Amino acid sequence: MFGFDGDTKGFKEIMARIAANPGEGMGALTHKEVRAYARCMLPLVTFLKIKVSFEPEFKTLLAALSAGRIAHYDRSFIAAKILKLLEENDSLWRE
Repeated sequence: MFGFDGDTKGFKEIMARIAANPGEGMGALTHKEVRAYARCMLPLVTFLKIKVSFEPEFKTLLAALSAGRIAHYDRSFIAAKILKLLEENDSLWRE
C-alpha cells in the first residue's frame, strides 16, 4: 500500500510521542492531531508485520485512540499499550 513495507518503526515513533503526553509546548499534540494519526494508521494495520492474533486488539486500541472526548492521559495510556504490543510482537519475530 503506497510503498508501505509493514515496518513497525514509524508506528512506534508516533505512539511513543503520544504516550509521552508532553502537554503544552514543543512536541505537544492536540486531541485533533492524535485522532488524525490514529484514523490514518488504522487502515495500515492490515499491512503491518504483526502476529495475526494481535491484530484485533491493535485495531481496537487504534479505534479507541481516534475516539472523541478522551483525555490526553487516556490517549497516552492507550498509546503505551500499543507500544507494548509492538514490542511483544517484535520479540516474537526475533525468537
